This record gives sequence, structure tokens and C-alpha cells, in this order.
Amino acid sequence: MSAPSDLHIAQQDKADGPDLVRCWLQKDPPRQLPNLKMPILVLSGEASYPPYDHCTVKYLQQAGVKPTFIRLADRGIHGNSHVLMLEKNNKDSAAVIAQWLDQALPARE
Repeated sequence: MSAPSDLHIAQQDKADGPDLVRCWLQKDPPRQLPNLKMPILVLSGEASYPPYDHCTVKYLQQAGVKPTFIRLADRGIHGNSHVLMLEKNNKDSAAVIAQWLDQALPARE
């Protein structure tokens, strides 16, 4: 598969949760992204719309990528929209990103 027309997608029959949209995913066999070897973070705010960040993660996983998915609400950071750095608690969100970067990137000496 190399042409864009070779990419076939289908929507899930059922959403992954009550407040989530049904994802559009690749049909089998999924295209792979073997050259995408950098750490990837998908960071989701509690009040961010639309609720399909989990679909981005699933799509990347189908393509052989291993993204990290962090929901800020799971870290006790509540009320954020998709414009995290404009929120009053932006330092809390930045701290989550900094912690992930420390873990995801190799130390340089």
C-alpha cells in the first residue's frame, strides 16, 4: 500500500465509553508508520472538545506507534479546555508535560 486511495477506514460500531465518540480506524491490514520513532504525547483536558483524543491514540497504535495518553483529570487537574496553556492552572499542565519529557527523552550529558 502506497497510494492514499489504498487507505481504508471504518467507524467503530460502539464507542469506547459513554462520553466518547466512535472512532474512525483503519481496516485490516492497517498501514504502518515505521519511521515515526519519536516519543509522542497526547494530552487531553477534561473540558476539551471534541472527545476523540482516545481515537488519535488508537489510530497511532494501529500504525505501530506507541503514544503516551494522559488525561489531565486522571492527574487531578480539572476543567481544562484544549488550550491548556491559556488556562489559570497552566503551570500544573506544564508540570505534567515536563515530567513526561523527563521520562520520554534520554538524558544528555
